Amino acid sequence: MKKNLKRVIAVGMSAVFIAGVVSGCGKSGKSTSTEASKTETAGQAAESQEKIELTAWVRASSKENSQKVTFDEFNESQDKIHVTVESYGDNYAEVLKLAFNSGDAPDIFSVAAIDLKSYVDAGLVSPMDEFLTDEYKNQFMASAFTVYNYDDQVYAIPDMTRYIRLYYNKDLFKAAGLDPETPPATLEEMYDIAEKITKAGSGAYYGFGLPIKSGSTWERAIDNISILSGLTGPSGFDYTTGRFDFAKQKPVLEYFEKMYKDGLLMPGSESIDIEMLRANFAAGKVAMYFDGNWMINGYNNEIEGGKDADWETALVPAFEGRKRAKDYLMLDSGIAITEGCKEKAAAFEAIRFYLHNYYTAPAKRNPDVILPSTSLILADNEAVNSKPEVQALKGMKGIMEGQDQLSGFSVIPSTVLTLEGDDRNAVYPLIVIQGDTMDVDGELQKLSDTYNAALDKAVAGGILTAEEIKPAGFDYFTR
Repeated sequence: MKKNLKRVIAVGMSAVFIAGVVSGCGKSGKSTSTEASKTETAGQAAESQEKIELTAWVRASSKENSQKVTFDEFNESQDKIHVTVESYGDNYAEVLKLAFNSGDAPDIFSVAAIDLKSYVDAGLVSPMDEFLTDEYKNQFMASAFTVYNYDDQVYAIPDMTRYIRLYYNKDLFKAAGLDPETPPATLEEMYDIAEKITKAGSGAYYGFGLPIKSGSTWERAIDNISILSGLTGPSGFDYTTGRFDFAKQKPVLEYFEKMYKDGLLMPGSESIDIEMLRANFAAGKVAMYFDGNWMINGYNNEIEGGKDADWETALVPAFEGRKRAKDYLMLDSGIAITEGCKEKAAAFEAIRFYLHNYYTAPAKRNPDVILPSTSLILADNEAVNSKPEVQALKGMKGIMEGQDQLSGFSVIPSTVLTLEGDDRNAVYPLIVIQGDTMDVDGELQKLSDTYNAALDKAVAGGILTAEEIKPAGFDYFTR
């Protein structure tokens, strides 16, 4: 990573102010007053017994969230370190930036992958390498220490795994005379199944759900299939050339355009968002759609009707005849230690516990809740998911299948660009809805030109490097 990174934190931090921030944060239960220093020798024994007090800030929509529950369990598990958790919602990123500016930053904080590089360049986050032994790192999936690695140092560890699966309603498969235990293995099979189910539904239910209103749809459907097919990475970026090439995603767009035109999608798809689609899936109105691994908890424990419907998950299909590449592991949330933390070893001890228990702590707090583990620590997944009560959860089959084929990308260029023109969220819906009346090739070329112009500026400004966007020896099938 270049030392003079241009993409600095939005609130603007001067070098002098940053120095003040770094010296100002990080709290311990040990006294640092002048009076205490005078009696240090006399009080040394008692002082060594005082708890280390740490603060952790997390992004969450509720106060009693999984992150807080896990750190609470850590506090109860030992008597040397106490972590106080503060939770913030949609304003989290701005609150965190203001805290760094004011000298009141936490010791531990959740950080998005797109933001971390700015904090690193500003000297506000501490590398963890002194705590990361090979034995410890080998417990994790291979991609865990690549996304937050800058200048060969690890500044955060992903705490949430996100990947996409096909969710399908077994009752609607049966109603169409299909085997509910045989989900589609190819996109061609998925189209045929969607056609048969739509015909059997006669307007009561439909074969496939595509929430065109949600921008995340293109990540779930277009990107995921493009990656599985070895066509592009996220948002039309091709790591083999180091350029955006949206034309390579055209076959996937045409696939869903045909579904839309042939009436296999739920009517009104252009105005349906992901939450509305989930409600219709739970109600048995949609037979298949793509969603994240986290929704196995949503349907089993949170969404009304989720437990009642007979559903399962499966791998996202790829085009027939194409070799299947590595699956898309999204590691866009991590946990980090601030540079100003005065008790870094204690902070890492808390993080180590947090990462091992994040998927089990909520269930311990509420025995009525049964959750699977989709941790980056494979042994934790095996220990939790081998339990009979977890195995009995709906959706477990596809969620656990293919975990050894999950792989992330160390850099996702689209997340750091400033575009001067339409982004794909404005163009892709039009292609799916009215592609047969458009110059699709021309629109995709415009997108590529817009993104590549922004990419060139990002490279020239030091936000991205040529080595990051075109990794040596990159291959979608072995990455």
